[in-house]
Amino acid sequence: MIVARGSLYTRLALRVSMVIAASAAVLLGAIWYTTQVAANEAYDRLLTGNALQIAENTWLQGDSVTVDVPVAAFMLTPGVRTFYTVLDPQGRSIAGDPDFKPDIPWERLSEGPLLSDGVYQDAEVRIVVLGRRLAIDQAHPWAVVAVAQTKTARLSFAKSLSGNALIVIAVMAILTVMASTFTLYQTLAPLERIEQALAARDPNDLAPLAMEVPAEIHALVSAINGFMQRLALHQGLLRRVIGDAAHQLRTPVAALVSQVELLSGQADETRKHAHLARLRSLTSNLGRQIGQLINHAMVQHRADSAIPVCLDIAELVRGEMAEMLSSWHDRDLQALDVGMDMPALPCLVDGDATTLREAVRNILDNALLYGAPGLLHVDIKAVGPDWEVRFIDDGPGIPAASQASVRAPFSPRSGNRAGGSLGLSIVEQVMAAHGGALLFSQDEAGRFAVVLRLRQAAQG
Repeated sequence: MIVARGSLYTRLALRVSMVIAASAAVLLGAIWYTTQVAANEAYDRLLTGNALQIAENTWLQGDSVTVDVPVAAFMLTPGVRTFYTVLDPQGRSIAGDPDFKPDIPWERLSEGPLLSDGVYQDAEVRIVVLGRRLAIDQAHPWAVVAVAQTKTARLSFAKSLSGNALIVIAVMAILTVMASTFTLYQTLAPLERIEQALAARDPNDLAPLAMEVPAEIHALVSAINGFMQRLALHQGLLRRVIGDAAHQLRTPVAALVSQVELLSGQADETRKHAHLARLRSLTSNLGRQIGQLINHAMVQHRADSAIPVCLDIAELVRGEMAEMLSSWHDRDLQALDVGMDMPALPCLVDGDATTLREAVRNILDNALLYGAPGLLHVDIKAVGPDWEVRFIDDGPGIPAASQASVRAPFSPRSGNRAGGSLGLSIVEQVMAAHGGALLFSQDEAGRFAVVLRLRQAAQG
């Protein structure tokens, strides 16, 4: 049972969209951080430059510190408020805003401009503290310049940059999602074409699909074609079995019906017994023919579906001989010389035991029905890489002119032989399925032999 659990296209499109959205969020965070750092660095350089200009215009005049603050030090971006103060070595404000009193790290002034954040007049500010060494002999020989700027401008600058980046990223993300979903649709389109091609087919059309597909879907189409090929083979086998059965059983069934009608209207006892004997013969032949048809269909089916196993062909032949000789009722077998000669070691082959038994049973059945008036021997021996199983009898054998035709099903039969002419045809098919061969020969004494040749199993 096939259960549909949502659309593959929807799942893929959703996952791609989630990946793109997550990537856009990460990228936006990175841009926001980068713009913040860039804005801070740019404004910090301006702030430090202002402090340096003031420090350059600070000098010692006599015993006092003098400052000439340049106007250029306060030409900043609109919206930026600037506060400054200049302290002498005693920490007294000599210029600027006397209320602006940041903490002065006197011990670190030699390190250069010192930047920090703070709050002044309820506004967040960025503060730079810069020391200018004076030529005096005191504990703190520094004139200190402290400049502060409000942070609103740098925040606005960072928001402006990140806002523009957000618009670009959003537009690109939307376009990427649209392109990805369209690409996914195009990628999955071959599956829809396969579905349409299968849906449009006639139920009896099992020809392989012939269409161009991407390499990733080629395996799927090949599997579908392989399945349809196997289905076509089984369908053809079923049709042949039905056709063979209809063709082969029509005549014996008609003869059986006619004998029943003749028997029902016959008053003479002698003729009635003759009709009964004929009826028994027809019934027996019909049963044999039906059995052969079923076995023929079974052999054809297992040729493609059976899994080979390692088995001892000698034990298989011995078992079939024992079973058939013990259950044979069509003739007296007491005077029959039965023998079997085989190696002491197992005669291993790779094959299907069911069909091999059927092949052996058909050869023995033919020998007991039409040959072997006084002798039936089985000889098994190794010939090169193969095992040869020879069924030898003292009957008339098969004429050389008929040895090719008896391999085919429903071949014309000589004499009054009953059945469907399928015995040796079944054997031929079994041997073909096992990569073996069905042969006919004579032994040293001139007796006819049916030979099965099978490849020896690889020794593990």
